[in-house]
Amino acid sequence: MSKHLLEINQLKTYFFGDENVVPAVDGVTITINKGETVGIVGESGCGKSVTSLSIMRLLKHTSGKVVDGSISFEGKDLLSLSEREMRKIRGNDIAMIFQEPMTSLNPVHKIGRQIQEAIEWHLKYSKKKSMERTIDMLKLVGIPRAEEIVNEYPYQLSGGMRQRVMIAMAMACEPKLLIADEPTTALDVTIQAQILELMKDLKAKKETAIMLITHDLGVVAEMCDRVVVMYAGKVVEEGDIYTIFENPKHPYTRGLLKSTPKLHEKRDRLGSIPGNVPSPANLPKGCKFAPRCSQVMEACLEQEPVLKKLNDGQCRCWLYQSDSEKEGVKNDSSSLS
Repeated sequence: MSKHLLEINQLKTYFFGDENVVPAVDGVTITINKGETVGIVGESGCGKSVTSLSIMRLLKHTSGKVVDGSISFEGKDLLSLSEREMRKIRGNDIAMIFQEPMTSLNPVHKIGRQIQEAIEWHLKYSKKKSMERTIDMLKLVGIPRAEEIVNEYPYQLSGGMRQRVMIAMAMACEPKLLIADEPTTALDVTIQAQILELMKDLKAKKETAIMLITHDLGVVAEMCDRVVVMYAGKVVEEGDIYTIFENPKHPYTRGLLKSTPKLHEKRDRLGSIPGNVPSPANLPKGCKFAPRCSQVMEACLEQEPVLKKLNDGQCRCWLYQSDSEKEGVKNDSSSLS
């Protein structure tokens, strides 16, 4: 049995179109331990959300498909489970807070019933007890008039309120792993702080592991033990929170941190990463970040570097490959020309 609560190994999730194949997630390896919070960061389109949907097996009605790799939870191979077995895990052992609550909540069912149903199914509570827990969970995430809100429909609530309902639903069964995809995007700063505190409390009391997908490096700094940086469907850097913030290795990670404002620093302008994220359907040869990198070298344009283990984490960059490895790329390219 794996020592990790969640173990994703060389995961490849591709989307199949009429004319091309899009490698949205291309060989991703991530581990999460019991009670650990791991932040998954990167620009839109880097594969963060597709990785989470692959874990939850929620790509069935899309053109996406896991084509290779494995996803193991408590030693069980999630990809080999039947849909019935997977339903027992979703919401109970692994819960997810989705990025867009309006498309995640059922518009024709009342708020209370949607949360209550999960509690009845997984915790085997009576209707009365499950409704009491539903109201308690809504109060916990800062929803006023919880006793009345349970009888309302999703369209009657604001975006921020719907997001809090999603968080209440995800936390209701006290899952072993909580996947939070941009959980505080639609919330104001005060409520955001309350939600983060609630997630911290759940982690402390129940040793809940959290996979936190976010653009907000401030949230990462406050919440996470480890950080995984993704770019163009691959992991480009991984390390503990202190290493990533104090001594980032990959030029992309450095760029992300430079573009984040800091209270103790006075700067006329924030840093920015030049260029755009490449389309997954038309990725450049070699290192996928090379067209935007200020430290690009010949090897970067020829071949993609491997994710190399360092003393304080991992990094996918030619800056940390040996001279002999770079020379090998140069020889390979000259022999092909």
